[in-house]
Amino acid sequence: MFVQLTKILNEYILSPQRWKYLVKHLSPYLNYSQKILDVGAGDGGLANELAKKLGTISITGVDVYLQLKTFIPITQYDGKTLPFPNNSFDNVMIVDVLHHDEQPEKILKEARRVSKKYILIKDHFWKNSIDFSLLKWTDYLGNLSYGVNLPYNYLTMTAWQKLFRLNKLKIMKQSTFRYNFFDPCKHVIFLLRK
Repeated sequence: MFVQLTKILNEYILSPQRWKYLVKHLSPYLNYSQKILDVGAGDGGLANELAKKLGTISITGVDVYLQLKTFIPITQYDGKTLPFPNNSFDNVMIVDVLHHDEQPEKILKEARRVSKKYILIKDHFWKNSIDFSLLKWTDYLGNLSYGVNLPYNYLTMTAWQKLFRLNKLKIMKQSTFRYNFFDPCKHVIFLLRK
């Protein structure tokens, strides 16, 4: 019953609210990209909202898990190799995905391969044990009903920078935010260039 309740809460209240915040924060980073890949697109709801806001862009979704109802076509992939040729997209968008993988550098390597120029990452960061605990709790509740891998692999800002250096990616722009006053999580956006 609790799992079903969290799913209903996520699908009808939290996700649409989250999309609204993310469209506002992500769209300025996508203004110069026409062809975008959304890695870990879920049901494609965010990609659909971004496409409506930005107009003439094309967003392709890819995910390890296919959901029954999607807002855009989503291609399933093995979580290791993106099923696209090199330099296929202007921008590869990875929103709240990397902390679900124990080896985010492999996803970044693939994103770099299929991107012509940019990679846009939205994820979390933490500064202390309280931040880390809050991220774990909200991640658990948000993904409980979907069977998503939860290794709680959140990074500090120093660890993010190291990950980008290892993958030969340059930070073009960076911003941090919270969705609202009550949001317990620290969010970060990086626009990276190959």
